[in-house]
Amino acid sequence: MMGVLLFAALMSGERAAAQEKTSDTIVVGRPDEEVNIGYINIPRKRLGASVSELASDSRLKDLASFAPNNMLQGQVAGVRVMPTSATGALLNIRGVSTFNGGTTPLYVVDGVPVKATRFKNSLALNVDNDPLSDIHPEDIASISILKDAQATSIYGMRGGNGVVLITTNQGTAGKTFLDVSAYSGVQFQPDRIQVLDTALYRGVMLDKERASGQSDAAIRNGVGRYLLVSTPADRVERYNNNTKWQDQVLRNSMTDNFHLTLRGGDAGARYALNVGYTGQSGVISNTNFSRFNVRFNLDYKVGRKLSFLNTISYSRTDRKLSDAGNAYNTNPLFLTTVKAPTLAVFQQDTKGADLPYPDSADYAGHNNPYSLISSMINKNNTNRITGKTTGQYIFSPYLSLRVGLSFDYFRLSETRFVPSAGMLPTNYIIRASSRQNSYELMLLNENVLTYKRGLGDGKHSITAFVGNAIQTTSQDSKYGRAVNASSDQLTTVNTSDPLSLDSIGSISPKWNLMSFFASANYAYLDKYLFGVNMRADGSSRFQSSHQWGYFPSASAAWRVSEESFLRGSRLVSDLKLRTSYGLTGNDDVGFTNAFNALVPAPYVYSAVRFGILGDPHFQWEQTRQFDAGLDLQLAKGRFGFTFDFYDKHTDHLYNIILLPGTSGFNNYAVSEGAVTNRGVEASFSWKVLDRAQGRVFGWQTVLNVTYNKNNVTSAPPRLDSVIDYGDYTTVLQRGAALGSFYGYQADGVYARTSDVKVKNGAANSNPFRGGDMIFKDVNGDGIIDGKDRKVIGNVNPKVFGGFTNYFSYGNLDLSVFVDFASGNKIYNARRAALEAMSNYDNQSTSVIWHWRNEGDVTDMPRLANGDPSGNTRFSTRWLEDGSYLRFKSITLGYTFPLKGVFRGVFKSARVLVTGQNLYTFSKYKGYNPDVANFSNPIIYGVDYGNVPPLKAVIFGLQVGL
Repeated sequence: MMGVLLFAALMSGERAAAQEKTSDTIVVGRPDEEVNIGYINIPRKRLGASVSELASDSRLKDLASFAPNNMLQGQVAGVRVMPTSATGALLNIRGVSTFNGGTTPLYVVDGVPVKATRFKNSLALNVDNDPLSDIHPEDIASISILKDAQATSIYGMRGGNGVVLITTNQGTAGKTFLDVSAYSGVQFQPDRIQVLDTALYRGVMLDKERASGQSDAAIRNGVGRYLLVSTPADRVERYNNNTKWQDQVLRNSMTDNFHLTLRGGDAGARYALNVGYTGQSGVISNTNFSRFNVRFNLDYKVGRKLSFLNTISYSRTDRKLSDAGNAYNTNPLFLTTVKAPTLAVFQQDTKGADLPYPDSADYAGHNNPYSLISSMINKNNTNRITGKTTGQYIFSPYLSLRVGLSFDYFRLSETRFVPSAGMLPTNYIIRASSRQNSYELMLLNENVLTYKRGLGDGKHSITAFVGNAIQTTSQDSKYGRAVNASSDQLTTVNTSDPLSLDSIGSISPKWNLMSFFASANYAYLDKYLFGVNMRADGSSRFQSSHQWGYFPSASAAWRVSEESFLRGSRLVSDLKLRTSYGLTGNDDVGFTNAFNALVPAPYVYSAVRFGILGDPHFQWEQTRQFDAGLDLQLAKGRFGFTFDFYDKHTDHLYNIILLPGTSGFNNYAVSEGAVTNRGVEASFSWKVLDRAQGRVFGWQTVLNVTYNKNNVTSAPPRLDSVIDYGDYTTVLQRGAALGSFYGYQADGVYARTSDVKVKNGAANSNPFRGGDMIFKDVNGDGIIDGKDRKVIGNVNPKVFGGFTNYFSYGNLDLSVFVDFASGNKIYNARRAALEAMSNYDNQSTSVIWHWRNEGDVTDMPRLANGDPSGNTRFSTRWLEDGSYLRFKSITLGYTFPLKGVFRGVFKSARVLVTGQNLYTFSKYKGYNPDVANFSNPIIYGVDYGNVPPLKAVIFGLQVGL
């Protein structure tokens, strides 16, 4: 069994001590709980917005995630999480609503809006540098996810993709808690992709040459030299191997995690100290991840009316990476499957003995995967400091003022070296060294005046606040590359040699945001609830005519359970109907698209020219959202149900229009186009057997499910709607979803040449014949060409969610968590290479069943060198069903009954064993159907062989002191 075996000591203190209280937190939407909605907390019973909250004692920590986003997968209705790596993920709330803008929600940690968007153009190709992986999940006390417009409009121009509010561990008054966690273990390699061994590879390659009309003499003078047909005697050993390249790259790896939380205080001051370390070596050899965190929260009073709330955190991450995605010749996972097995790993002497040097690139132009993991350098590290200090003055029991100053500093340093050993030169470049340093600094001042009061003997309740904020953000990135150093031992950018300096560059954007906001929530008899928000944002990213945006929202709710006909009901504990409507925005649409700009001019002397054409009408993307929901509690909270219908319409979408070269410009940014996301969310919880009622056996179940339909309602008229990514194509057209694949409908393989009734292109220069793919003639003109392409699927699942069951018996507890998705398509790019049968790449074992003779019935086309008939063109042949159901986590625990001297030392003690990603039910033929592509967030389902979520088995101990 492939999996991960982790030996853990997870000590959770207060959380483990309240195990039975933990069971309460899984009930959907308790009306008595306070919910964080950003600038204030409000009782859920008085909330008219759609907000989901997860508490730290809801056993999320059993998932042993490396970052907050990974931890949320399958946990919340309407929230889709797609892992991009072991430490990174993409999160979308209620669908993707942009063509080119940012899709990331706004993340606010302890009141600080933190950097969550990746730096673009990283040196390591297609590798995620997710800034959220700087946050240790065990620092987190609770997470609130704001979804509808009433909840998100208070964040205005930044709330269009939803808002995630993270609260970290806070101090306590009167008690001191020490929570320590430590675990270590081993990660196992993913299952192997089945490819041809040497004997089968030689046979397929020779058959392909003969099928293409090559004579035996031509084969001997050509590829036969590499297939032992005509190999020179002194080169036989190089081409007489049976190398399993996947074994050369993949390995088992270790992981370690240590975390400490110390919380305490008194009536005057409270503190919380979090310290953590995480280390993980990757399953690709010579890759790893390490992270160090420290966070300190301190709240204290100065007199009766003045208090201060302070938080400061520092984190450091170090990564050794490998290229991923469509980096065909530097992605080791891709190369391990297409590299010919006949080739040697190391250079050899005349007697066939291995030398300590990687063999060179092969006759098919593929680099040596071993050289990639042993000699190539891909490293980065981040340093992050985040802090906030807030002074709060209480004028009266009803009125208070908060003045806050906060900052977030994030720095990314990257180093890359491409050696010559085992690598194919690129143009004139034999070896190359690159260095890039990037940082982002955010400074924020927020001032909030809050009013809370009950009136009329408690019949009326008002919660309101007004405030303003000034935020400034600056970025800087500097890059340099040196090439063709004299040795692979010289891996740094050597600026002392001007002849080696190949390129340099820098970018330093800066933008400011000024905001004014107000909110009011009114409740009458805790039965009729009304809320309004208003925010005005002014951004320096846009010209003066479109600099200010206004984002109102309103909500109304009716707690039916407070009516006389339901009050006191033994069946209905709480029933609330709610609705909301409002506007939000997305300003993650570039920094300077609204402005003309100068660029360097390619003259022999220093000069600049007018090179970027700005759009004076360019603005933020705007979302109008309607929500109607229901919250229901039955049998004193034993049953919980939440339902939401939402309709999101986003327009003024960021698009890039290509311009003719004669204009003197490359492109032009516009705010045109629109997308809708319409769907339903449902969350259900049920205490099937409640131990609070004296039962020995307990059983609780939680289910969330989301249906979302994405649809492009308009696109810019000048936009080239068909987008070609080289080996696959997408389309932006009205009526189709974002992330729609665009290609041919493949309907099998011609058994006989006589079955062919269509031309292969108007000229029919390479007519279809028996053994070629059958492509549907969509327009019925008898010709298969670009006019027959259509939408053949999209990356968006129709339904996704998660299902968890908690069981307990005596001191034993068991949790089973399953996540699922259905209705999406994945482009299996690696299979497209492994079943091309048109070049000298190694192939999948499935090609053995290829078409050979007239009358053969098979779904695998004929061998054809160079693919003259276009059998490998992008079509439904390469799309696979991405539906899956996965046992994400299964945890069995035992809580020790503490007696005697141990009762005075420990507050709790629990042993556990956890299995993660144990089995996935799916028809997908790649590593895993849970595929994300962070470099193009609207195209998730493209798989070149990324590392999948790995199986895990965890043994651990939880102790509270």
